[in-house]
Amino acid sequence: MELIPRKSINYIERWLDKPEIIILLGARQVGKTSIMKLLMQKFKPDEYLYFDLEDSYNLQILSSPDTFLDYIKAKGLDKTKKLNVFIDEFQYLCQPAKFLKIIYDHYPKIKFIISGSSSFEIRRKFSDALTGRKVIFTIYPLSFEEYLLFKNSEYLEVKKEVSIKKIINNFKNIKKYNVLTPKISPFLEDFIVYGGYPLPALTVETEQKIIRLKEIHNTYIQKDIKDLAKIENIVRFNRLVSYLAIQNGGILNLNTISKEIGLNRRHLEKYIFILEKTFVLNLLPPFFANRKKEITKMPKLYFNDTGLRNINIADIRPLDMRQDKGVLAENYFFEEMLKRKKALQELYYWRTKEHHELDFIILENRMPLPVEIKYQKFIEPKISTSFRAFIDRFTPEKAVILTKDFLYKTKFNKTEIFFIPLWMA
Repeated sequence: MELIPRKSINYIERWLDKPEIIILLGARQVGKTSIMKLLMQKFKPDEYLYFDLEDSYNLQILSSPDTFLDYIKAKGLDKTKKLNVFIDEFQYLCQPAKFLKIIYDHYPKIKFIISGSSSFEIRRKFSDALTGRKVIFTIYPLSFEEYLLFKNSEYLEVKKEVSIKKIINNFKNIKKYNVLTPKISPFLEDFIVYGGYPLPALTVETEQKIIRLKEIHNTYIQKDIKDLAKIENIVRFNRLVSYLAIQNGGILNLNTISKEIGLNRRHLEKYIFILEKTFVLNLLPPFFANRKKEITKMPKLYFNDTGLRNINIADIRPLDMRQDKGVLAENYFFEEMLKRKKALQELYYWRTKEHHELDFIILENRMPLPVEIKYQKFIEPKISTSFRAFIDRFTPEKAVILTKDFLYKTKFNKTEIFFIPLWMA
């Protein structure tokens, strides 16, 4: 398969000439190896080495600093000259922190770029040994923009021109793009149903796409994670994943889940922690401005990939045939925000004792931007009671309602409200 020029490469490249160990973290099959191969293309053959640790021979080479340095010497390479060492699936090393620290401290010309499928393993095996010696990048499934790159380059250029920020800052110039909504929306809906895992997402034939997505699900969730986290009760673990897939977009009530699944609280918390750290799901915390008025401390849960979630519940019907299309639209937006979230940006949901609830609050410089997902057709602007309640309470400068195909600008009190098609967000 053609290598995908991921957007994250631009950020990673900036660290290639820095001393820190580059760590790429993300789920299996998400594209970490492809990113490594694209980075390798920037070097001459004698300037890099690549090790896939699923190969037991490579594990032996990296079993200790001495065997690794002997291997470099046997290859005729000079360890006093710049050498880039790529290690895929580093979690298979028994003591990766010790190995990396020794080489980092004593051989500054050797630069490591490593990948792993579990931040759980980072915490367990690395401890504080690499403090100040590493920089971590989370690699997510494809963004919608990356997906369009391989589906239709004409629409890709349009997608690059639009975003929530660009629209609310330059609404007049963005209006011209709305004529393309009927053409781009089918790409978006296909992307939401099948998700952003590169191989299935870019497969043309539907049956092959489903088979490849099922293979990722079965191998990663039912085997790899079980082995990584040493899960003994795999039946209940799988039952939990399926239960959470059905509850996608809902509030994570541990007491209710414990009763429904038959898992004690300790195991339940452990399994959810593992699912977070192996990039299966993410938790969205509640927004608190006044803790007496906001109802809950419990987070909402979303899957890291809508395709993985849909294949788990065996439902890959088109979006317009589904009762859960609203939740899937929410999940899509949440994923997109994670993929491009700025360092000081925070993401929340909002819920009150009066039963007002908003899907997302984007907080930047302590200024809230409320976002509501209404993936449906609008003839005229409609503002929900919850949206009005948030505006009354917090008076944000701007607010956003994401729709299926409606682009419009209006005002409520002093707040500018933008109705924006979801594909533009």
